[in-house]
Amino acid sequence: MLRDEICDLKAQLGKERGVYEKQAVARSIDGDEIATLKYKNKKLADEVDILSESFGKEKKKAKSYLSKLAETDANLSSNRANETVLRNKLADVELTKDSKSNEVSSLRKDKNLLLDQVIELQSKLDMKTSDVNSLNSEIDYLKVKVSDLASEARLNKSLESRRWEDIENMAEKIHRSPSPRPRSPYKYATP
Repeated sequence: MLRDEICDLKAQLGKERGVYEKQAVARSIDGDEIATLKYKNKKLADEVDILSESFGKEKKKAKSYLSKLAETDANLSSNRANETVLRNKLADVELTKDSKSNEVSSLRKDKNLLLDQVIELQSKLDMKTSDVNSLNSEIDYLKVKVSDLASEARLNKSLESRRWEDIENMAEKIHRSPSPRPRSPYKYATP
């Protein structure tokens, strides 16, 4: 746009010069008109310089913008590539999540089955423990009974041994003692 303006100004300047030259040849021009034309010419040249300088600045800005745009495009491409990688990773994570969810569901079922088995085994264990306790109580009762019977048997044996000892002692006394003499019918008779 600035380039077009500069070209238009240059063309206009060229036309002005041409008109000026034609007018100078065709007729005599007074000093005021020449001064005016010189002023216009200088003004147009200054405008051309200003526009050229502005065009140079705008060109630099455009170059900078294009460079930034290229960098932005590169970053955008990199971001798109990263986005693709992240989407693929997300898809992998979703698949892993589904797999883990199925695994967790299966483990929960196994856990519930194991809990049921544990409850059943605990019930059986409680019954067996009750049976063992009952048997232990019965064993303790029988031990006491056997101990009582053994004590009674020892007592009876001791009493029986003592009776036999008494019998043997009596028999021995009887055997050792002299037999009594019969009384004489005449010993106490009156003369």
